[in-house]
Amino acid sequence: MSGVFHLVKTNPALAPLFIFGGGGIVGGIAYIGHCLKNGPDVIINKSAPEKPWNRIQAHENAKLWSPNKEFWQQRKERAEELKRQA
Repeated sequence: MSGVFHLVKTNPALAPLFIFGGGGIVGGIAYIGHCLKNGPDVIINKSAPEKPWNRIQAHENAKLWSPNKEFWQQRKERAEELKRQA
């Protein structure tokens, strides 16, 4: 690690390379962790009786980002309305 600091100290033009490269690595690892934790099709605990994709309700959005948020809000409202009627 001190070698990197010495290299950047002697040649400051390399600082953005290490900053953005390190940020990309950290972001990639964070995304993999997010997918492992929240992904409906990822099974880490193989002894659990329930399959993860069965826990997702019809009104839940399993995506990391959705451009159509109103659609999921309408589905949630419909599901709540059906629960009240039943």
